[in-house]
Amino acid sequence: MRTIILLTVLSLIALPAFAQKYISWEAENFNDSNGTKFEVFEVPSDHPGNAAESVDDYSVTEASGGAYIGSHNGATNDGGDWVKYEFSVAADDWHFWGRVIAPSVGDNSVYWAFDTPDGDIASTNDATMNIWDFFEVESLRVNYTTDWVWFRLNTRDGPFEGTEPVQHGDDPVPVELSDGDHTLHLAHREDGTYIDKIFATTDVEFDPNETDPQTAVEAQNKLTTTWGSLKGGF
Repeated sequence: MRTIILLTVLSLIALPAFAQKYISWEAENFNDSNGTKFEVFEVPSDHPGNAAESVDDYSVTEASGGAYIGSHNGATNDGGDWVKYEFSVAADDWHFWGRVIAPSVGDNSVYWAFDTPDGDIASTNDATMNIWDFFEVESLRVNYTTDWVWFRLNTRDGPFEGTEPVQHGDDPVPVELSDGDHTLHLAHREDGTYIDKIFATTDVEFDPNETDPQTAVEAQNKLTTTWGSLKGGF
């Protein structure tokens, strides 16, 4: 009996070692929205290209959960439209990633903000809102594609120091989140940009372009960890 009790106590003590490391949700599972520029597309979906950027018309035939969000080329940029995600995490430094199609320099960004009131969300780059770029830096533009690519969260002017190469490089900057409930807003910036999934991890070394995030999430779940609850669906 003592052995059983001791093992039980040890297992309870060991549980914090398997603290929450990953969260993930489908982009189409937003909790609230404003405006109509963020549409939900189901696969397969056809999209007009961008003749000015030499992007031909193309089809998206695969997406996590069978759907994704964005706006067709020609929907016009900006506009103040947004989607909001509500989630809970354990206090830590979190590295956020988005699974995105960004086929050209005219179709490769959104605005973002954490823990910001709905009324303060706007399509602007200021002290509240940030620009999330996808292959924006000129040296990265050779990588433009109509396939899905995971991009680490980045910003042009802050709160991170540096621009996109820093976020993809050897010294990525995390988002420091407190224990409990949070929100992430994505505000419309450029039509022709599509988002399939959001993923976040406390593991700075993890790259979802190299390892399927679903594999990591499933492996973590098998450890009976404490999870952040995504209120819009996991």
